[in-house]
Amino acid sequence: MLTWMLSGSDRTKLRLPGTDRAHDPAATLEMANRVAAKTGITRVADITWLDTIGIPTFQAIRPASLTVAVSQGKGLTNDLAKLSAMMEAIELWHVEQPMTPVTVAAARDVADQLVYDPLELPLSSPTVLHDGLPLDWQAARSLLDGAPTLVPQEAVGFSLERRSGWNAPAFFASTNGLASGNTLAEAILHALYEVIERDAVTLAVTGGDRGTPVDPASADSAAVAELCETLARAGVSLEVRSVPSATGLPCFIATITCEDYPPPFAGYGCHLSSEIALTRAITEAAQARLGYISGARDDLQQDVHAGRPQQRRPAAPGAAIQPQQAHESLAEDLEDVVKRAAVAFAHPPLVADLTRPDIGVPVVRVLAPGSRVSPEVF
Repeated sequence: MLTWMLSGSDRTKLRLPGTDRAHDPAATLEMANRVAAKTGITRVADITWLDTIGIPTFQAIRPASLTVAVSQGKGLTNDLAKLSAMMEAIELWHVEQPMTPVTVAAARDVADQLVYDPLELPLSSPTVLHDGLPLDWQAARSLLDGAPTLVPQEAVGFSLERRSGWNAPAFFASTNGLASGNTLAEAILHALYEVIERDAVTLAVTGGDRGTPVDPASADSAAVAELCETLARAGVSLEVRSVPSATGLPCFIATITCEDYPPPFAGYGCHLSSEIALTRAITEAAQARLGYISGARDDLQQDVHAGRPQQRRPAAPGAAIQPQQAHESLAEDLEDVVKRAAVAFAHPPLVADLTRPDIGVPVVRVLAPGSRVSPEVF
């Protein structure tokens, strides 16, 4: 099914603390450092110890960015956190670059080339989208069978640069489903995890049901146990909730609070492995808190400290986490997740390959028609 995109590295995987990758961190760091200047990265900063927690968090700085100038990354080791920040900055640079449409046409005029309904993509609010609206289109492929298709350029590119003239609002602009990786398959897999995670979290938050409290200690994971101990030593309380996903993948919301810095900060995680999904959620919560402590991000919300924080009651013992495991290779993982997404969203997920030969880092945008993402949440 996926032979058109797979490399030899995807036939196995390297199990790292809190993640699965095709290559070891040293090789990925070499790739990221090679293209850092080309993609506008001028500095990479370790901001871990601006906080008292100590979960590795880094920032990659791009002063000439057309989106955010500061990208953040987290991980269970310094190298993984540094890589996370640099790769996010690199993928943002790709999505900011001008794109030449393969065609300009109304949806009804290219209907024979579409394997989905564009109205099933996340839309702007309000939207003027209708089947007669001329759109710029980019080439994409179905992840289910590799069939070629077209996707709206507005749903692929992303920039905060002010545009002249009138631009018809049609699709919700975000970085949802944007990812990079050591290989094309690795990038697609992590992009798809993000799309599924945001669909599940959007439904949980906007639907009023924030999931089921769970006990992270029940994960039977040394990595999770170490994260919990690190938070406890810093006097930080952790609440973890399991949120349902239509795909059946483990998805978690982790929220941290403490008396010294009362605002709650949340992180999200989704993966075939419940352990990796949980470590992602916890480290992302710590990363979100450090973003505000550092004050360097240009997308911080001004009201995060507003009002008097409510006293949080001690959390009742959560339910046990049902362990789930990933497969032995990235190829098997991707095939499994693609099939789940196609069933859950009633459409095949799509991928637009943004990889540039002059940069050489696999970067993709994955779109899953029928999935949800809310501007109030992300």
